[in-house]
Amino acid sequence: MDAPDQLVQQFDTAPLAERVREAILEAILSEKFVQRLPNEGDLAGMYGVSRTTIRAALQSLENEGVVTRRRAIGTTINSHVRRSALALQRLVSFAELLKERGHTVRVEAEHTRMEQPPADVVAAFGADVSTEQPAFVTDTSFFADGHLAIWIRDVVSWSRLRDQSKIPSPGDPAAFDFARSYLVQPVVHAVAEIRPVVNHGEQTRLPVEPGKAFTRLLERHYAADGAVMAVSLVDVDDDFVVFEVVRRA
Repeated sequence: MDAPDQLVQQFDTAPLAERVREAILEAILSEKFVQRLPNEGDLAGMYGVSRTTIRAALQSLENEGVVTRRRAIGTTINSHVRRSALALQRLVSFAELLKERGHTVRVEAEHTRMEQPPADVVAAFGADVSTEQPAFVTDTSFFADGHLAIWIRDVVSWSRLRDQSKIPSPGDPAAFDFARSYLVQPVVHAVAEIRPVVNHGEQTRLPVEPGKAFTRLLERHYAADGAVMAVSLVDVDDDFVVFEVVRRA
């Protein structure tokens, strides 16, 4: 089996085990690992880390339902692992999900600014969004074959920013990684509400016809102490993406 050619990216604020987990997950999704993973010692050599770090990364992948670990058998890749089954957990980007479905994808960060929290976000998230201070707002559009398929509005209250002297750069608009770069506390988990919505005219930027349904995700991103660090309003055209939920027995 060929070793993955992806190196573990160096993010100063990301724990090493998390970086290794991401690299192994990408190797699984790109089919550099098929059916099962190499043993812990081989993985440690491939990624240049200790076996303890590998164990922590594999434990995380098992908790996420990506792999199954059994004594004397090793680590097997679960057969349901597809980008469509992982996108809802943000384990893969929406761009990769659309590409998996055969679309030509373009991603645009339409507008990044500091302003009072937008009315649609306040209405959706209520008290989890402070209206007493400005917020850092980013709008991102994912186009599939030229059609707007997914639209995201990410909002971070200004007090959650590590450096409040300037508007931060959101980085790669296709990836949800701002928690690593400029929040005062890292995001450790997120909760996504899935809401079917019928378009009545002004409810979404998606070009769906009036009376047609689309999917809206309301995501709250939490720090370890339970504080809401950011929120994301995600509108998805069901003609392009249908999310799958994996339930472990």
